[in-house]
Amino acid sequence: MENKIVELQNESLTNLVNIISNVYHEYFQKEMKNISTLTTTILKVHGKDHKELSKVHRIYHIIQINLVQRMIKEGINILPLVKIYDRRPRKELLEEIFQEKNLLKSEEDNIDNLFEDLNKITKGYSAPKDGCATYDRTYEILKEFESKVLEYIHLEENYLFPRLKEELNKY
Repeated sequence: MENKIVELQNESLTNLVNIISNVYHEYFQKEMKNISTLTTTILKVHGKDHKELSKVHRIYHIIQINLVQRMIKEGINILPLVKIYDRRPRKELLEEIFQEKNLLKSEEDNIDNLFEDLNKITKGYSAPKDGCATYDRTYEILKEFESKVLEYIHLEENYLFPRLKEELNKY
């Protein structure tokens, strides 16, 4: 992990944006459809005996909606500006980036809180003993998905935006 941190610190802003778009956003787009299908399946099959599955299904889909909206907003309003700034630095671009970023903050907090709720309801993504292989796999994928989402937010909050803030402070 430490080598990964050093590598990220040395990446250009454009490369960080590319990692966010090409690694995380693509992973989320692929996995969200799969998780939606899986949470729906286990709700239909086990929902009668496991009432918490309706909450799991609902919370996951709220996370999905929030994440899709976040990725769309970033893809339109933030990430292209970062690439432009990396080529032609201007204070106005940085100010616009941070204005847009502030609009995402409440959604980010909401995603964190929703994952906390999901983690609690699933008892740390532990499927019950009477669950099937799909139930087990769904919880494994949800756990991995949470980890990736938090890693993605960490990348932005600890690498991308602090670097941009340093740049803004130079003006």
